[in-house]
Amino acid sequence: MTTPARVLAARLRFLGLLASLLAGVIVACSGRAVPPPVTPPPAAVSASAQPAATASTTSTPTVSIAGPVDVERAMAHVRALSVDIGSRPAGSEAERQAAQYISAALTSQGYATTIEPFTFRDRFDDSSVRLSGSPDGSPPNGTTIAAFLLDGSALGKATGVLVDGGTGQPEQIAAAQVRDRVVLMRRGGLSFGQKVANAQQAGAVAVLVVNNEGGPFRGTLGQPRADIPALAINGNEWERLRAALGQPVSVEAAAGTRPVTSQNVVGRRGDTCRAYIGSHYDSVPQGPGANDNASGTASMLEMARVRSADGLCAIAFGSEELGLHGSQAFVAAHLAAPRAGGVKFMLNFDMMGRIDDAMIVGDETLTQSILGIIGRGPDQPLKPGAFPASTSSDHASFTSVGVAAVTVTSGDDPAIHTPRDTYDAVRKSDLRTMLNLGDAALAGLLKTLGGR
Repeated sequence: MTTPARVLAARLRFLGLLASLLAGVIVACSGRAVPPPVTPPPAAVSASAQPAATASTTSTPTVSIAGPVDVERAMAHVRALSVDIGSRPAGSEAERQAAQYISAALTSQGYATTIEPFTFRDRFDDSSVRLSGSPDGSPPNGTTIAAFLLDGSALGKATGVLVDGGTGQPEQIAAAQVRDRVVLMRRGGLSFGQKVANAQQAGAVAVLVVNNEGGPFRGTLGQPRADIPALAINGNEWERLRAALGQPVSVEAAAGTRPVTSQNVVGRRGDTCRAYIGSHYDSVPQGPGANDNASGTASMLEMARVRSADGLCAIAFGSEELGLHGSQAFVAAHLAAPRAGGVKFMLNFDMMGRIDDAMIVGDETLTQSILGIIGRGPDQPLKPGAFPASTSSDHASFTSVGVAAVTVTSGDDPAIHTPRDTYDAVRKSDLRTMLNLGDAALAGLLKTLGGR
C-alpha cells in the first residue's frame, strides 16, 4: 500500500518532469531552435531502480544495430508514466495526466501537438455482495465481494438472510426455506437458468452462484429472464460466503454500458501525415502498466525525438485496453477514404521491455521490408508472428482502412494486466535492443519520405 508521503513524492516527481518538458514548449513557441528535452538527472533513473541482470530468465540476443536513440531517456519516460503517474485506466484522471505528459514531450521535440478527445460506450459490471456480519460485529463484518451479473438477471438491490441452496435442486431449495432470503449455490448439477428459476419460484429475493473451482466466471440464464438478481461469484470466495450463512447480506446487480471520454495525443511534422509511429499509453486498472505499455510509448517518444521527416506523425492512443478505441477514433476522424491511400506505413509499438518471442505482427509486405532493413541473423530476435485470435493491437485499426501497418513487440509477458507489470520488471537491456531495432526499421522506411 502506498503511504500518503510516497504519493506526494510521486506527484512532485511527475510535476518536475512535466515542468522540464513544458520549458521546451516555451522555447519552441518563442521561435528559437528547439533543444532536446531535458534528460532527467541520474537520480531520476537510479541504479537501484534498474532490474538486476540476474533477474532475467531469458538471455537478450546480441544485435549489432545501434543508433542515436538513448535507452536512459526511454527509461525516464517509463518511470514517469508507470511510477509517477501509475495505473492509467481508460477515461481516468491518470490517463489524462499521461496525455498531458506525452503532449509536452512531443511539443518539446519539435512536433505540432494536439490532444484529441473522443467518447465511446463501454460495458461495466459493478455487481457485488456485501456481508453485514453477525449482530455482535464479529467477522466477516462489512466485507464487499465483487461479482459478475449472470446474463438474463434482473438488475437492482436485494437484502436477506443467506441460506444454503446446495446446487439448486428442487428438494434442496425446499429444505432451505428460501422465501425472502438470498440463496447461496454451488456451480454444477443444473443449468444456471434452472437454478435461479427454482429459487425464484420458491420466493427467494436473490441467488449467488459460486464457481466450483478457484477463479471468476461468467454465465447466462437463457430464457426466460429472471425477476430477481442472480450473480456469479469467484470460487475463491466460497469459504467466506459459507461462514456468512444465517446472516443478512446485501446484493447489488449493477451492469450495463456507460460513456467513457478518453483522448489521443497527436504530434505532426508538416501539413500531411504520410507515415505514422504509434503506441497506446493507457493501462488496465490492476497494475501500473510499465511494459504494457509505458515501454512502447517511451520507445515511440524516443524514436520521434531522433527521427525527423516532413510527413512523419506520432500518436499516443488512449483506451486501447478496452478495445482499440483510440486508434479506431483516430482512423475514423482522419483516414476516411481516399486519405488513407497517401499513407506509406504505420509502425505500432506495444510492449518493448521483456524479450520473449519478439515479433512483428501485421502487413506481410511491410514486415518483410523491415526484416530486410534490420537483417535476419540468428541474433536478431524479431520474426514474423501473429497474435492469438482474441488479441490485437492498434495497427489493426490502420490495416482496416488499407494502410500497411504492423505492431512491433518484444513478446508475451505473463506479468501484463497484473500488479507485477512494474518499472522494476522492465529489462533495460531488452528495451535497448527493441528500441534500436525499431529505430533502425523507422530510419530505413523514412527514406521513402526523404527524411532521416
